[in-house]
Amino acid sequence: MEQTSGVDGRRGRGRRAGLDLARIMEAARSLDTGTLTMQAVADRLGVDRKAVNHHVSDRESLLRLLAIDTFAKGSPGVEIPATASWQEACRRYADAFTDRLIAADALAEHLMPDDSLYAPFIEPADAVAQRMTEAGFDDEGAVRCLALLTNLCWAYARDALSVSPHGEGLRPRLTRALVEGRDPGTCANLTRLVERGVDTYDRDQFALSIEIFLRGAEATLLRGPAGSATADRPHWGT
Repeated sequence: MEQTSGVDGRRGRGRRAGLDLARIMEAARSLDTGTLTMQAVADRLGVDRKAVNHHVSDRESLLRLLAIDTFAKGSPGVEIPATASWQEACRRYADAFTDRLIAADALAEHLMPDDSLYAPFIEPADAVAQRMTEAGFDDEGAVRCLALLTNLCWAYARDALSVSPHGEGLRPRLTRALVEGRDPGTCANLTRLVERGVDTYDRDQFALSIEIFLRGAEATLLRGPAGSATADRPHWGT
């Protein structure tokens, strides 16, 4: 028999509680993710917490669902034109994937690199692989480059999200703290660099990372005037 109400007058589990996952997530979105609890969601919905647990097992699972949903509804997807070079294809893929990660904001830490994240980008990734193959990358080189490119996106997104709108990044803050009080001649270069105040968490930093990736991939994996791969590519793992 379905439970229709609890001793405190709240509605219980099952269909008659009027709950579904969409309603739970809508209620959760209205709460601060930093202090989100299953009880807070239940209170917002006016139901017993067991009714929420009937659909979502725990807080971490709920946060993950919210993160995936936010990621999926983030910035528009990416199209790789048939005329795009492999470099442009990589840039487009990286920009779109990174924008989606950053759009998740505080929920990004609950994202996991699995099919729920990569599914929207499977066709763009295939297009990147095609452009790389056409340019002369062999299969191993192409897949390693795609893995590296995706890792760069994850790393930059985490960096960008770690800085508050008016805060200072961890690297300059730690470096400044470590060089202060030392003999001026000991860490003169780091002191000068920190004083320059270059923002290594901005989009220019990401663009630099991608450019170095592209040039490195070309220099390491492509040989010859026609850009064809040759047998003297690196031996992986040596």
